[in-house]
Amino acid sequence: MGDPADDPVLDALDGLVRALRHNAARIEATIARADQIREERLAGRTYREIESGEQRPLIVEMTRDNLAALVEAGSRLRRAEARALHAEGMTMEQIAELFGVTRQRVSALLRRESSLGG
Repeated sequence: MGDPADDPVLDALDGLVRALRHNAARIEATIARADQIREERLAGRTYREIESGEQRPLIVEMTRDNLAALVEAGSRLRRAEARALHAEGMTMEQIAELFGVTRQRVSALLRRESSLGG
């Protein structure tokens, strides 16, 4: 095993954890805002009134940002894992079976990693 400081999988895993922690804060804010909207609606306000007074980021924006952060961090981790497994001797077919994707998808992951300079 090499130096953990030079481990792209651990780096990507740390990135995923950071994204998850940041998402947890956004999720709490989204839940609080959803509760507030529910209360306003039950008090008789129209959706137009509620939405026109809503502070940014909107619920839909927070949800979009959460999904985007997870997709980006998860993709980075998957690319790093595919590269590490391939470097350790696993075939693209074996990695594809492990990840539940096609061999062509693994090939694309490995090509993408190479094109990024890794």
